[in-house]
Amino acid sequence: MRKWDCETGRLIGEPWKGEGGGTLALALSPDGKTIACGRVDGSVQRWDTDGKKIESIWTGHSNWVRSLSWSPNGENIASGSTDGTILIRKAESGKVKVGPIKTNQGWVRSVAYSPLGDRIASGGNTICIWDSNTGKLLVGPIKGLGALVESIVWSLDGSKLYSASDRFARVFDSVSGTLLHRFEHDDWLFSVALSPKHNVVACVGYDGVAQLWDTESHKPLGQPFRQEDRELLRCVSFSPDGQYLAYGGNDNKITLWTVQDIAPQLTVCAPIDKNQDITQQETQPEPPSSFLNGDDIMNEGSNDPYDNFFAVRLVYSAM
Repeated sequence: MRKWDCETGRLIGEPWKGEGGGTLALALSPDGKTIACGRVDGSVQRWDTDGKKIESIWTGHSNWVRSLSWSPNGENIASGSTDGTILIRKAESGKVKVGPIKTNQGWVRSVAYSPLGDRIASGGNTICIWDSNTGKLLVGPIKGLGALVESIVWSLDGSKLYSASDRFARVFDSVSGTLLHRFEHDDWLFSVALSPKHNVVACVGYDGVAQLWDTESHKPLGQPFRQEDRELLRCVSFSPDGQYLAYGGNDNKITLWTVQDIAPQLTVCAPIDKNQDITQQETQPEPPSSFLNGDDIMNEGSNDPYDNFFAVRLVYSAM
């Protein structure tokens, strides 16, 4: 794992190394003090944010841990494995609270706690929603997704579930499992993220293409923004205030964008009220001609394009 300074784009200290093979999943605790990581040998390890490994290593999965999710209150951690199971542990002791949940989903590629912490969604060859206290199946399995579900995320109110698989980002009713909408792309998707402040979903995948969508009107925001020589983007995330977007892929780079550069018609200075219409331009703007990555930020010197937004923020990345 690596720790980065987002203001300078520089690596902080040396990479953090642990036993158990490659790091396949990272999850930061809600209080920002602890990082859980999932490894190839099926273990879950924890580190403090200064790079000190917590001694106890959790075992229980027989194969790769591909996904992790903290409960909103920080008391529990859910892990999903390619052995097809989910384990829910007490974050303090590591004691298994629920599970193993045998999902019958093949590889569990993604898990996500609901905003209230009462449910967990999992993605594999289907989508399922589970009671996080009992492990009981509540919704699903939702089938017909075309491929493995690589990424899932809840809406802020917990009423909807977004997923990425094949060429679509799908939206489901989280109570009935009903498909509500599909955002179609030219190539396969690997990750989906929702802005925490606005009605915007971001999707990334093959061929280095990313796209923003309005979740209310289902219209694209700006043009797809593509970077040359990026064959595959695997993960995407918004900053807490919704103004910035980060993604990473197979080229071993993390790239930061200002959301308004991607979608100039979107007002990002304040949360969008549900009664407020989003102005859509009939003619979409040209995609931004430049982007900021670590090298760009270092070269900017004192002319910080983020106005020190990232000065107290860090990025953690898996090797």
